[in-house]
Order: sequence, then structure tokens, then C-alpha cells
Amino acid sequence: MKKKLLKIFAACAFAAVVFSSCGKKIVKDDYGIYTDLESALKASKKSGKKLLLFFTKLEDGGLNESLVNGVLHADDYGEKIGAEFETCQIDYSRERFSKKSENFDEARNERDMRAAVIYGAESTPAVLILTKQGYVISNVSYLPAKNVKEFSDIIEVDRKNIEAMENLLSEIDQAKGVDKVKKIDELYEGTRANYRYQLRALSDEVIKLDKKNQSGLVGKHLLARASTKAMDCYLRREPEKAVECYLEPLQSKFLSVEEKQRSYFAAAYITGNNSPSVENSEKIIGYLNAAKDLDPNSPLAERCRLLLDRQEKILADQKQTAAKKAAEESGAFDEGDAQ
Repeated sequence: MKKKLLKIFAACAFAAVVFSSCGKKIVKDDYGIYTDLESALKASKKSGKKLLLFFTKLEDGGLNESLVNGVLHADDYGEKIGAEFETCQIDYSRERFSKKSENFDEARNERDMRAAVIYGAESTPAVLILTKQGYVISNVSYLPAKNVKEFSDIIEVDRKNIEAMENLLSEIDQAKGVDKVKKIDELYEGTRANYRYQLRALSDEVIKLDKKNQSGLVGKHLLARASTKAMDCYLRREPEKAVECYLEPLQSKFLSVEEKQRSYFAAAYITGNNSPSVENSEKIIGYLNAAKDLDPNSPLAERCRLLLDRQEKILADQKQTAAKKAAEESGAFDEGDAQ
């Protein structure tokens, strides 16, 4: 039975310093499997092989245990899989996140939690098939494989997806100018939203290549980069800076009205995740009004109106509470002063 990794996130706080050093980094286990994603991706780029990324939680047994023992640790795994793929396994058993564990490693835990976030790993076991650049080709979410042959058969189901991705990446490499921009966008559109973080460098390339927005796609990729930059803020534990990631693209002349609406709406949403306050409520209302006024007849404008009604009521309550608190504090001060 699959277990939600989000429960681990709730139970285990991230380390205080991102990627802080805690001794020698162990990048491979006794079976020659990478245990560090950064090292595995470097190996993939060097060898030109694709990467199989395993998310497991061995303490749960079941499919996790049979997949690792029957497949990853099998004698013939390297022979049958290694010619085409590098392999990385990240295990999220709770014991390794306990500070009482002799294997506790804050830096490693930090890296592995980041991997789970940016690759959207919510359950185990799961396997992602990645390109050598780290782009997601496919998510193999159900793995009843008991041996390497059965696992190979599961991978073969995705052979068409693998070949299509390799062909598209080859076309991107060979294309130039606006043609390359369009090919990059084809990859972006063909990638599930929760796997687009890995495409951030390609969105940067779109913005760089198409300075006059001949493709009409620059605004779209400015918003794509806003999304990944906002995620970076959360990963750095700087959520208060995330809203700026969506306000910055509004300065570009290449954003359409709809894209500007979405940018303001995202700013309102992110601000709503911050601590409730009069100031934040006023900001949310400002962003929602800005989005609505850009095109009052759009579907997003209607959604903004609904949220505005609720947020204005919240703001009124907040102001009333603040006024009551100020009056009580003022009365307490006067009474004490009089004594």
C-alpha cells in the first residue's frame, strides 16, 4: 500500500542551512545504485544515459521491499538495465530523518526532500524515467514487478514516450531562433504541470532567443519562470519573496491581458498563504481588483469578484478586531497611568 510522503514532510523539518556540509557525501550504495540525485544527474550527462529515479520507503515493506530486493538489488539489474539507464534510489524511511539515528545527515535529508518536492513525489514506491538533463519522460507509479524481467517489461510500455522525447530533444538541439522557441514550447506543453520545474532553463532560453516576441510565447514563459522562481523562494524558506516573482513579469510588454490577470491572481493567492493581517488583506484585494479590471468579462474576473467579496469581509473583521484591541490597550494604559 502506498504511503503519502507528505506525511514525512509534515513530521520532518528541513535543515537550517540548504545543502550544508555534513561530512563526506555518499553517492552510491553497495549495489552501485546512486543515492544522491545531483551525482546521478551528473553521471547521466556524462554517460548520455537516461536516469531511472526511484522513490521508496522500505520500512513499509510490500511493493517497496519487493521492488528494491527483487529488482534494484538483483544480480542481473546492471546487465539488463545499466546499458540504457543510470539509476538513483532515494529512500524516505522515517528512521533516517530522526536526529537520534546514527545515520542522520541533515544535508542529505535536505537534498532528498528537495528532490521529492521538485519531482512531485507524494507516494512510494514510484519511478520516474528522466532524460539525461533531468526532464521527466514518464511516471511509473504502480510497480508490481518482482524481478528485473518484469520491471523491464513495465519500462517497455513507455518506449514510445521515451523515443518521442529523445526525438523532440534532438529537434530542439538542431533548431535555431524562433523555430527552436516553438520546439521548446512543444516540450513544455507536452510535460505535465508538476514536472515543468525542470524546464526552467529552457524557458529562459525562450526569453533570450525571442527578444521581439515573434513567436507570441515569451509572456507564457515569463510566467513559467515566475512559477519556478516562486518555488525556489519556498525551497529557500523565503516565502515572503515569492509574490515578487509574479509581479516582476507585469513590467514586460509581452504579457497578454490574460497573462497579466493570471500573474495578479497568483500574487493574490501567494499573499493569501502568508500570515493573515490587515496589510496582507489589503494587498490581496488590490491584486484581485487589478486582475478583474484588466478584463471584467473574463472567467478569471468572475472568480476574482467572488474572492473579493470574501476577502473584503475578512478585512472588515480584521479592522474591527484591530480597533477593539487598540481601544483595550489604550484603556489599560490610561487606567495604569491614572493610578
